[in-house]
Amino acid sequence: MAGFGWGERGLPVGQMQDTTLCNNLTATPTIKRSAHQEGNGLSDKPQMLLKLEEVTKSFPGVHALSGVDFDVRPGEVHALVGENGAGKSTLINIVSGVLQPDSGLCRLEGRVCEWRDPVAARKMGIVTVHQEADFFPTLSVVENIALQHGLPTRTFGFVDWPAMQEAAQKVIGSVGESIGAGVSADRLSVAHRHMLQVAAAVLQRAKLVILDEPTSALTSLESAWLFQQVARLKAGGVGLIYISHRQEEVFALADRITVLRDGRKIWTRNRKEVDSKSLIEAMVGRNLKDSAGDRQRRPNGSAPEGGPLAPVPRLEVRNLHDSKARFQAMNFQVGAGEIVGVYGLIGAGRTEMARGIFGLEALAGGSVLVDGKPVVIHRPQDAVRAGIAYLPEDRLREGLCRGLSIRANTVLPTLDRWTQLFRSSSETELPGATRLPHRETPVKRWSLGLLASRRVEKQVTRQVVQQLEVRQRNIEQPISQLSGGNQQKVVLGRWLLAAPKVMILDEPTRGVDVGAKSEIHRLLRSIADRGCAILMISSDMPEILQHSDRIMVLRSGKMSAEWQAGDVTATEVAEAALPDESVREQSVSTEKRAVSHNRRIAGEWGLAAVIVMLSLWLSLTSANFFSWANFGNLLAETALWSILGLAAASVIIAGGIDISIGSLLALSAACAGLLLKLPLAAEISIPLAIVGALLVGLAGGLLNGLISLVGKVHPIVVTLGMMIVYRGLVIALVSGRQISSVPEAFGWIWIYPGSGFRAVIVLGAVVSAVLYVIHVHRPAGRHLYALGSSSTAAQLVGVSRVKTWLFAFGLGGLLTGIAAVIVLSASMQMQSQLGKGWELQAIAVAVIGGVSITGGRGTVVGVVLGAVLLRLVNLALVRWEIRGEQVDVFVGGLILAAVLLDLFLRKRRT
Repeated sequence: MAGFGWGERGLPVGQMQDTTLCNNLTATPTIKRSAHQEGNGLSDKPQMLLKLEEVTKSFPGVHALSGVDFDVRPGEVHALVGENGAGKSTLINIVSGVLQPDSGLCRLEGRVCEWRDPVAARKMGIVTVHQEADFFPTLSVVENIALQHGLPTRTFGFVDWPAMQEAAQKVIGSVGESIGAGVSADRLSVAHRHMLQVAAAVLQRAKLVILDEPTSALTSLESAWLFQQVARLKAGGVGLIYISHRQEEVFALADRITVLRDGRKIWTRNRKEVDSKSLIEAMVGRNLKDSAGDRQRRPNGSAPEGGPLAPVPRLEVRNLHDSKARFQAMNFQVGAGEIVGVYGLIGAGRTEMARGIFGLEALAGGSVLVDGKPVVIHRPQDAVRAGIAYLPEDRLREGLCRGLSIRANTVLPTLDRWTQLFRSSSETELPGATRLPHRETPVKRWSLGLLASRRVEKQVTRQVVQQLEVRQRNIEQPISQLSGGNQQKVVLGRWLLAAPKVMILDEPTRGVDVGAKSEIHRLLRSIADRGCAILMISSDMPEILQHSDRIMVLRSGKMSAEWQAGDVTATEVAEAALPDESVREQSVSTEKRAVSHNRRIAGEWGLAAVIVMLSLWLSLTSANFFSWANFGNLLAETALWSILGLAAASVIIAGGIDISIGSLLALSAACAGLLLKLPLAAEISIPLAIVGALLVGLAGGLLNGLISLVGKVHPIVVTLGMMIVYRGLVIALVSGRQISSVPEAFGWIWIYPGSGFRAVIVLGAVVSAVLYVIHVHRPAGRHLYALGSSSTAAQLVGVSRVKTWLFAFGLGGLLTGIAAVIVLSASMQMQSQLGKGWELQAIAVAVIGGVSITGGRGTVVGVVLGAVLLRLVNLALVRWEIRGEQVDVFVGGLILAAVLLDLFLRKRRT
């Protein structure tokens, strides 16, 4: 690493064509150690940066950590290794503040510390890069980077956007990749997310940096960049905890190594006292052959188990390409029983090609053949029917249903195989632990496919769990509670059950421990030997070289080289993968232009254009449309519905939904009306009524959020019930009578008598402006977007779900109270049916205004424009003589259209 520098794109400069460079890239570099670190790796009396003493942590049915001691010294890389489920993630979650220990002490620089959340840990100088770089997909790269370390603020607590932009540019610059700061994180690859997190940690001047499987999604070139960052941190006196299943990295980087097994520390030793054999035996508790030694690459031309090679390839791709030139002119074949490894750097088009074959990406041309027959694939279901399986690179976002159990995730793609109406007694005789079902030898069954057999699902799931050695309490355990490596095993196991003709595996052993990795490689060879064609995409050079029959290298979206596995070296593979800069720059600039264009046509400008056209049509068909009486009414109603739309939007953005808005508005108005009828002077009763309405709205919103949190119930269920409760309270308060005789001065909120001035317009503008400031420039507002974008990532960066959730519902309730005051001022009376069905229109305003129904996306300006558009649409419907329930049908159609448009645009963005 010391022999070359790094260019502006993160690539080595100076010796680009030297084969020595490629050797440096394909082999893990050794960080140079100072004299006092050699030998035992440390000085005689080193200062302890971090020390854990007898730390214990348990979960229901599992002792994750049992009396673990662990320490890190300044300027030291301390490797933490162990099988999946050994307790590594639990330990670093305790150190980083995500979890709190049941017992034991944590000392930082000699002082006992107890940080209750990741924010407190970061303030103490502890920065963690987690194994799954779970960013906020709907937020920009700028905001993602800022949230990792806490939003910077200026005077009066406003978010410092210029500082965020500057920090993001420094991070992106240190990565050296062409990443737009304003691009949403859902456009980033897993590797780019990891690199950005590491770069941000380096620039933060931390005392302790935790790297959890940092190279699991990186190629050799990107890994070399990472090792340089580790060297920089170490030279600066920063302590590092390094977790990796890749032994070559552990031995190259670590000063000391600690092994965990089953939640207990086995030993801590200096690096020079440990060899590969002793490390593996300590991890797994038994003698295990090296994965490379287990390699059983088939000799060229030899036949798989069960017969000779097929006369036609099992998978054939002809001239495959997409419209964005991410991969072009792909032509290759994979034979039955063959494992073809695919290697390439970030942006080479490996994952995009795999997703295109499986129907997850739109293809612009080319064809896919299975067993010599063309198959038409428009969606994943078509690929599965054709016998193609796909294991995605990003298991959290694409590979798992995190809310479901291990069993449900395992049998998900093969549910039709485990259904029953009547079954024979021999049907549940499944293959043994060493042989999963496959297409040529299906499990015997009598089935009409009408009923799911839970018994058989459990049986086959236990078989997968046993064979892949998944560490779990029971198969009904939520899969989100498993470690990352065990989650990966389940994703692989589900496709092994499907027994496809073709398996496309994108990083199949990412985050998997050495024992499980060896078992997975043997399983893949076994599956291939039974005639399955396997396309294995991997960033792990040893995996590609040792476990492929043939190797393809992709560069800048095209195939740059192809070899038989035994005929190529790591140096040659790395040289073939180095990118063609001119092609890459062109593709990146084209992509950025496309992103910019999509944003221009899809945002607020699109809504504004529709509003202008509809206004022109109404003005041409109605002579007095722009008269102050009509136009003033339009603006006043827009102000009211903007506030109601913002009430709904604040909750939706945070990932919730509130369908009690109409009933809560009626309850707030009823309380205000009753206060106005008290025998008090107007100067007292009017302010009292306004405050009462606001407090009722605020209390109602907070109650909705609190019940959802405490009961762990989806907010749509809670607010559905509370909608009925609030409406019942309104009926009880009003007792079937109208509340009238409201003081005349109260009506001035809607319109000032004589002048025609509508104060509600000013009120609506002020409320919208305040909400804009909260949503954009206050940390609490940005936390709404963070929580709605990813609750998991929000927890890891220290965003309080409880506070943010209650803030969202409380803000929505407060805005509903303001709307209740406006409505009562406009009508000067109160009925029990007030606001009935208004929640539908409030949600319509938010969704039409661009608020994503799934949370994390939306703007105040968009909601206001949505309110304007909905009012204009109502006027147009009146012109077309459409009234009553037909209007609700039209509004419902608008909501559906807005949701479908949002889904379409999100698919285009990702």
